Amino acid sequence: MKNPLNKRLPRELKGDIGKYIVIFIFLVATIGVVSGFLVAGTSMKTAFDESFDKNNIEDGNFVLESKMTDDLKTKLEDEDLTLYDNFYKEETYKSSTYRIYKMRNDVDKIELFDGEFPKADNEIALDRLFSENNDIKIGDKVTLDGKEYKVSGYVAFSDYTSLFKSNTDMMFDAQNFTVATVTDNAFDKISDKNLNYCYSYTFNDASYSEQEKHDKNTDIKELIAKNAELKNFIAEPDNQAIHFSGDDIGSDTSMMITLLYIVIAIMAFVFAVTTSNTIEKESAVIGTLRASGYTRGELLRHYLVLPVIVTLIGAVLGNILGYSVFKNVIADIYYGSYSLGPYVTLWNAYAFFITTVVPCIIMVLVNIFILSKKLSLSPLKFLRHDLSKKEKKKVVKLPDFKFMTKFRLRVIFQNKSGYIVMFIGILFSNFILMFSLLLTPLVNNFKTEVIDNMICNYQYVLKVPVETDTKGAEKYAVTTLETDFENSDNSDEITVYGVDKDSDYVKAGFVDRNSVFVSEGVLEKFGLKVGDNLDLKTKYDDKTYRLTISGTYKYPASLAVFTDIENFRNEFEKSDDYFSGYFSNNEITDIDDKYIASKITQKDLTVVSDQMTDSMGGMIPIIVVFSVVLYMLLVYLLSKVIIEKNANSVSIVKILGYQNGEITRLYIMSTAIVAILSVIISLPISYLFMKAIYSEIIRSFSGWLTFYIDPMVYVQMLVLGILAYAVVGALQFRKIKKIPMEEALKNAE
Repeated sequence: MKNPLNKRLPRELKGDIGKYIVIFIFLVATIGVVSGFLVAGTSMKTAFDESFDKNNIEDGNFVLESKMTDDLKTKLEDEDLTLYDNFYKEETYKSSTYRIYKMRNDVDKIELFDGEFPKADNEIALDRLFSENNDIKIGDKVTLDGKEYKVSGYVAFSDYTSLFKSNTDMMFDAQNFTVATVTDNAFDKISDKNLNYCYSYTFNDASYSEQEKHDKNTDIKELIAKNAELKNFIAEPDNQAIHFSGDDIGSDTSMMITLLYIVIAIMAFVFAVTTSNTIEKESAVIGTLRASGYTRGELLRHYLVLPVIVTLIGAVLGNILGYSVFKNVIADIYYGSYSLGPYVTLWNAYAFFITTVVPCIIMVLVNIFILSKKLSLSPLKFLRHDLSKKEKKKVVKLPDFKFMTKFRLRVIFQNKSGYIVMFIGILFSNFILMFSLLLTPLVNNFKTEVIDNMICNYQYVLKVPVETDTKGAEKYAVTTLETDFENSDNSDEITVYGVDKDSDYVKAGFVDRNSVFVSEGVLEKFGLKVGDNLDLKTKYDDKTYRLTISGTYKYPASLAVFTDIENFRNEFEKSDDYFSGYFSNNEITDIDDKYIASKITQKDLTVVSDQMTDSMGGMIPIIVVFSVVLYMLLVYLLSKVIIEKNANSVSIVKILGYQNGEITRLYIMSTAIVAILSVIISLPISYLFMKAIYSEIIRSFSGWLTFYIDPMVYVQMLVLGILAYAVVGALQFRKIKKIPMEEALKNAE
């Protein structure tokens, strides 16, 4: 005999086709995005990892003040390594810095993205991302050192996958900094004014462990420091230009998977709530089937079929879209931030498993948990439409409210399980929405804070002390140290300034010569307070310093320490007249450029915010749309269930003469109250979660951005919630209009 339950599936699907289509589309989109993220991330990470051997990426590099002597070269080669000249020259064009190299064939090879490598002396190949950001096309001309070059192609430097001008920078700068390559002859013709004697090296023994590499790099650094004037040294594991992108690609995998599972769990609860409503409507049929010998397990399996089928088909289709469409979207986002080489899409069995099998398992478990309780009732209870496991309690006595208010409260109490799911879903969607909306104001606030608290308009760092007659120029000393915390493998760069006690630029209010003030970011990032000790060490010889914090100074541009210049000279064993540069509100023109190591202006200080805005710009609208759609989907489905559950009551109210508008105020307004209250309650909860997560995320950056939420973010969230519900309410109003008056008569017992 054919199973009558199988005949019911098409009718159940047809009766709730709208619900299944909406959930199906959302599942396809969510799984597709996560699948695309995992596939693109894994494929690009594999390409990145393989590029180390493919392009013979260096094990380290260093910059000397002058060309390496033969004696030092011999000593280094005795350390069982291979040295490569990797000299570069820097020129400026349209306010952007071009770091120019010769073509490389042996180390840190360059990958061609489009066009051709330079063949003629008047040709140059530029980094792809920088060119796109500045709208430089192949065939365009750039002028460097007074000579015009034609852009022959776009390239990706294997040692500059992130465009860090300096390894100590908080953020890369793909807007104002680029690496480029020209022919050997063209390189030699460029002025040596900004020539940097950079050398790269690779270990001859590829079997070194990470610890052995670390020890080897330390020995090499000390050897160079003893035999030459070392300007910079970067071991490959510490090189942000190499590793920043690789560390980021796929780093959000756990977060994306968690996001997927939470969304699936919420969808599973929605399925369970709506299926519970179906069970209540069909209680007489279920009671008859149970009395006829059908087991609870058979009924449970029947009600699991549609959720699992919808999830499975949605997962398969989502994976197809993930491999074909969404992986390109995710790859474009990575390519929009990093200067990565080409990659090949790889099959990812793990991604398929966690985006197909696991969602189905979650769907089954959640529905079994909820529906098994519902189906455990006796056949008699089903036949009597008495689906409460407990004895009926007395109706809660409400205060002497108006009729409409009492009615709405009754609707809310009767559908509390659905409203609880709605609150959880709204909380989750609002958390995502808050994350997307706070990013731009946070970065803009950081930029404003940096500008408002600049030390001066022009900050000069000199190669050698040189006097100036520029009015208002003030001498200062500076050095860069690293944090030296116990039980910490990571260190942060700290800039230590020595300034005049009565400085016109840094008004720290030093109490005495030994006072040490730190920027607020130092306290926030490392959990310190005034009176604590800050342990620092030198970058190359690990000499340690312990500074006692006397106070704070508002300087958000970097993690910084300020002390009196005399204390600075004593602490770091400098001469009585030592200084490193000048603070000035006027541009200094009487010092030759060859003596200036760097000139820091507002543009340099705000590069972090500019780059973050550019990198995140494409993602923010996607996150906003996702969170709003999730909100609307949950409210729509659950309010639909509530209206269907109360269809008989709605019909009776119509018979009593109430108009559709009045009925809407009873039922849709009840859901509106819960939805808006959920949005309001979720705001402080989302804030607390966000602040906790933000602190952990930002600690991985080399600098610090103070947590900030623009008050307008809360207004935007509330307005979006109201507008989204207005759309849902309009859809549900149509459903109320379609409920006929004969519904009550048809279901009369």
